Amino acid sequence: MNVVHSQLRRLWLLSVCLALTPCVFGTGYPQRIQRSGAPSPPKVESAQIIEQLREAASLLESGNATQAEPILRRILAASPNNFDAHNLLGIVLDQAGKTVEAERQYKSAIRLNPKSISALANLGVLFARSGRSDEAVKTFDAVLQLAPDHPQATMNLGLQYSQRGDDARALPLLQHAVELGLDGYDIRYRLALSFYNLKRFDEALNAFTAAISLAPNAAEPLYYVGLIYWSRQQDESAAEYWDRAIQLRPNFPEVNFMLGEALRKNNRRDAAIGFYERALSQDATNFVYYARLGGAYLQGGQADKALEIFARGLQRFPRRPEAHYFVGIAARARADYARAESEFRESLRLQPQNVDALAQLGFIVGERDRFPEAEALLHRAIAINNQHFYANYDLGRLLVKAKRYEESLVILQQAAALKPKNPSVHYQMFIALSRLKRKEEAQKELAIFNQLDAERKAQPRQSDDAEFENPQPPTAPPPND
Repeated sequence: MNVVHSQLRRLWLLSVCLALTPCVFGTGYPQRIQRSGAPSPPKVESAQIIEQLREAASLLESGNATQAEPILRRILAASPNNFDAHNLLGIVLDQAGKTVEAERQYKSAIRLNPKSISALANLGVLFARSGRSDEAVKTFDAVLQLAPDHPQATMNLGLQYSQRGDDARALPLLQHAVELGLDGYDIRYRLALSFYNLKRFDEALNAFTAAISLAPNAAEPLYYVGLIYWSRQQDESAAEYWDRAIQLRPNFPEVNFMLGEALRKNNRRDAAIGFYERALSQDATNFVYYARLGGAYLQGGQADKALEIFARGLQRFPRRPEAHYFVGIAARARADYARAESEFRESLRLQPQNVDALAQLGFIVGERDRFPEAEALLHRAIAINNQHFYANYDLGRLLVKAKRYEESLVILQQAAALKPKNPSVHYQMFIALSRLKRKEEAQKELAIFNQLDAERKAQPRQSDDAEFENPQPPTAPPPND
């Protein structure tokens, strides 16, 4: 259930109490029920109407709105300007789903008494529930102009800002609502979320912990606590919270994804694949899930499976340059250079300065024996980012093929400085030095290559060896929050 809407629904009866029993919120509103017809002073209603209003409010509080409605209509027939009756009838109609009629009644109450805090608060709730956030914000703000410490309006305005992603405004309002005595899981969770989004992680951790204590079966705060520990490199603690979250809600794609991330980081790629697959099956609209799952298959040597996953991602996201890029990577792994070239070119058409696509296209064009074009592409990539390992490495390798050994050494030395433990770059340096008759240096590079190659064969392939960029994990709030 959406926490904002569930909290708003609870405010109907609180607003009723506000109209009739001011002691509820300690705001000092007049204890007698009045109607206001400016500019003349408000007139005290008859004792009979006051009693009927109390009866209607009591029925509303006990959940008997249908019985309250005829009483309120009788009051309005006898006293059309009774703003309390309009307000209470608005609540009855609102609960019955008659939003347009309810809005009309609330506005009538406000027209008759512009300072009717209860009617304003109820109208704000109606706007919020109807997705009319701008009007809700304006209305809750009007309540706070009249009563700066109105607890529900303070909380509701904070919730609206939180829902809109304006955490800088939401946070002080939610904090003040807690100071005014409102508490519970919903407000604690939203308060924690604002701290988290503002990167105040220590305070977020405390607030999420408080939310967990109030609702032990809620999965969302467990997810965020896990993210906080993950950001602190406390992987085991993060995984413990995610395990708890997934037990509570198996259909939680963000948590499945992050468990995959934790396993991949600890070189348990095969186990990670299962969690990535679950994340993708639960949410096919998140591109990062295709990227990570396909990447895991590619790292495991399953290029066909990787291509299948990346192609599915491309079908859903045809305008994303990364989607074309990943299909190109998988096609390259299958030695399908025609398709790889086509996809890299499309990626560059959509994002001309994509240095990864430029470097990959340079490699492919070089493999297809179009050396001048390949050299130009790789130089272009290095001009954008001279710290790009593969652009430097592939250009150096290309120059070795072209027998331009002196030039190749300069480029290969830059590549070796970027990734000193990559065996291939040392092998290319060995070839270049051998052709230049620099025997001692060549033998040194060959020894380095042999050592690194032996280490590579003895260990699982590391994630940072993959020739594609790893996308970042999701940070948006999970569904159903």
